[in-house]
Amino acid sequence: MGGTNEQRPTVVVLTALQVEYEAVRRHMTDAREVELPQGTLLDVGRMPGLNWNVALAETGPTNTRAALVTQAAIEHFDAEAALFVGVAGALKTDVRLGDVVVARKVYGYHGGRESQDGFAARPDVWEPTYDMDQLVRSARRNDPWAFLTRDDLTTPLPRVHFEPIASGDVLLGFRGSETDRRIRRHYNDAAAVDMESHGVAHAVRMSRRVRALSIRGISDFADQDKASYDAAGSQETAARHAAAFALRVLRDLRPTRPPSPQRPPAPAVVMAGPARSPGAADWGDRPVVKVVDQEYLLYEGPGDLLQESRDGDVLRRQAVARTVSGSGARDAYVWLRQVERIRPPHSPGPFDPLDALRREAALYRTLPGPDVVQMTGGKDIATLVLAWPGDPRLGRPSDTLDELLPASSTPTTPQRLWSIVSGLAEVARLLERLSAEGLSHRALRPTAIVMGQPRTALRDFGLAAVPPRRGENLGPYQAPEQQRGSRTDPGPATDVYQLGALLHRALTGRVPQPGLPPYRGSASVPNSLTHAVAGALREDPGARPGVRTLRLALVSAARELASVPPPQH
Repeated sequence: MGGTNEQRPTVVVLTALQVEYEAVRRHMTDAREVELPQGTLLDVGRMPGLNWNVALAETGPTNTRAALVTQAAIEHFDAEAALFVGVAGALKTDVRLGDVVVARKVYGYHGGRESQDGFAARPDVWEPTYDMDQLVRSARRNDPWAFLTRDDLTTPLPRVHFEPIASGDVLLGFRGSETDRRIRRHYNDAAAVDMESHGVAHAVRMSRRVRALSIRGISDFADQDKASYDAAGSQETAARHAAAFALRVLRDLRPTRPPSPQRPPAPAVVMAGPARSPGAADWGDRPVVKVVDQEYLLYEGPGDLLQESRDGDVLRRQAVARTVSGSGARDAYVWLRQVERIRPPHSPGPFDPLDALRREAALYRTLPGPDVVQMTGGKDIATLVLAWPGDPRLGRPSDTLDELLPASSTPTTPQRLWSIVSGLAEVARLLERLSAEGLSHRALRPTAIVMGQPRTALRDFGLAAVPPRRGENLGPYQAPEQQRGSRTDPGPATDVYQLGALLHRALTGRVPQPGLPPYRGSASVPNSLTHAVAGALREDPGARPGVRTLRLALVSAARELASVPPPQH
């Protein structure tokens, strides 16, 4: 999108079904297809009469899929608002086919406790913000069907109900079923039922400053006659009415923050290696992964925060996730790592990757590092689940160092540089403990360092439980001794080099590369930091400072950076 279009704020419009998608898409102009890093395809364009860019997605059914697509779309487009638009089943007798129900509340009706005394509801409830509440009430009073075409007008005109919606993963098509009785017993003010609004509400809750609504056209009465209503075209009519009222709300919705320059496209998630065997499931195709009795909702992320790779006959998977069911604390964040042997080895070798993951789990119980949430495994598969710090202010997993580092060849700001240097000093303290045990991380990169509160942490111990080998840790943070092999095996000096490479990225906006001039420092950077980076990046591992020496230099540099006055504007 060119020209002034870039300066318009973006609203993400989510639909679950193709009929809903088409009801919104027919209002769009100048649309182009955009692919998100995990592969979701959206149409992005404009709507006449609206001062918004619209990013339209089809999530597919269920709350889990809706949550994943919503979160990814909001973050990718830095959206100000999200509307979930589509069809639902009516639960109240005064709600007619073709009417629109806007969610005044969204109940996640599956929440509860089953005991000998029966089912006790523990609902998860989401409500729109007060300004959105008032916007809906105003829109339904003042020309609510301004965006219905002449051919779409019906007699009588549809009504707009601002009432609660019940949302779960069951397609309700029988009055008197256990699910129907549960909803009517515990959520008897709900006017409609669907399968996606709760997932969208969860994703919105995790995003910053995003206003949202669920707008549902009534296509059936959630009973055994649903199929006949659908065959008569009720879904098309209901979807058109929901889309028209969504546009009416958007007409009056005003941005709350100034437009920001469009972000560069987020890096794609790379699933490396040859094609997998037919029995090997790709985490990227499954939004929820089950490990014994626990279910985890996977997050997309930059770099290797959602990745699957193959090394010979071994698959390695990893992802940031949120606990959504099981005996663990719900809404806790975790780091999942899994090793799967696709076929048995021809002959036993000296190194077993599954045993290495188990040995790594044992290290976390003796050394300071992330807590082990789960460690499971069998003959051909092992899964390690580690705690990941959460950001309570934003309601999401804590960011990694990747979010603080500059994206181009420009140095980071003084305030961020202080955060980075202080955080890497804490990381160096953890690396000292590893070194004291004769171990080394050897896989430090921006996404391996979690900028949690109150302390920076390692997401895991990297390659500490794996014997060093030539060519390990591919990528821009690979140390010379890892790349080509040397008389000195990768070890603690490798960690020092990688810390230096991260600092070089923070100071210059680029990673160190052969042939490029070394970093010479600047007036705003303490000399102690300049010297520390130069020493850490020496090609000869024996010429680099020790981990402790580097840590003390970083602590000193952080103190100097903290005393620098902020820039004057």
